[in-house]
Amino acid sequence: MNSTKKLTEAALLTSLFIVITIIAIGTGIGYAAYLDFVIPVFFCIIYLKCGFKYTVLSSISSLVIVSLVLGNIGTAIWMSQSIILGILCGILLTKTTTIVDDFVYGSIVGVILMVFIDIYASALIGYSFMNEFQGYANMLHIKKYANLVYYMCIALLPMGTIFSIYCLSLFLGKKLNILKDNSKKKLYMIKNFKACGRYICCSKNVFYYCSIYIVLIEVLNIIGIKVDQTYIKTILISSEYVCFYFVIRDAFTLIQNYLILKNKKPSYIRIFSIITVLCIVFLFKITTFILIASNIILDKKINIRIKQIGLVNNYVDKLIYS
Repeated sequence: MNSTKKLTEAALLTSLFIVITIIAIGTGIGYAAYLDFVIPVFFCIIYLKCGFKYTVLSSISSLVIVSLVLGNIGTAIWMSQSIILGILCGILLTKTTTIVDDFVYGSIVGVILMVFIDIYASALIGYSFMNEFQGYANMLHIKKYANLVYYMCIALLPMGTIFSIYCLSLFLGKKLNILKDNSKKKLYMIKNFKACGRYICCSKNVFYYCSIYIVLIEVLNIIGIKVDQTYIKTILISSEYVCFYFVIRDAFTLIQNYLILKNKKPSYIRIFSIITVLCIVFLFKITTFILIASNIILDKKINIRIKQIGLVNNYVDKLIYS
């Protein structure tokens, strides 16, 4: 009975999606915004409501019907990317992972997905967002900074997209009353970010995986092993930038929390913050490795990461069940 209900709901949502999509794309109303945000949020909601199996069936049938009706290959490629990102966010929302873990996984998968989509888009319709980003970067006329901007653009685009889809899906899911268990807890974390945001962090495994990945890429650079294939190189370096962001953010916040716990003097925090920011600007990689080492020590010494995750979970549980 439950399977029949989910199948019926998925079929109705699919029909609604097909009609809205044909109207939106066919008339050109909200073309980019619709493809980038409405479609992934829609399929994230279908996943939360109907589960993985029916969401996949819905996505395949929707993609086929819309593609045949509109006859636009570029739109079909763009839609497929948005659908996959929506399903990815739905999967992450239902997992027991932390919010930061979700953003790490989502951003890296987003980088890989966007590069593969770019391969097909450039071959079929002649458009490449990577070439467009490269053009923006080359405007700097300094190769070192041009490459930096290029890879940052590739990394930041999926990060921003995943964050937007994730949050929009949570708030819409709340309105539709379909959030349960882990997704409901994550909604309360987002809504009360001002109160518990500084304690939301990566899990140990994700922090160490990102740190190991950064060290591995840097070791390969030092010993002179280079990847010449453009797409693979883009995935590797852009993923490293994603890891850099989350590792630095996480490590910096945890050390701040430790200093507050031990000293309870705002002046110490300000001094630490100023020194760290200056070191990141002028000695970026060395500072990153020092922050990683400091976090490993804190994890070994007082299990600070596990304690912070437990603190946030207890706080959210009280909000939900009070």
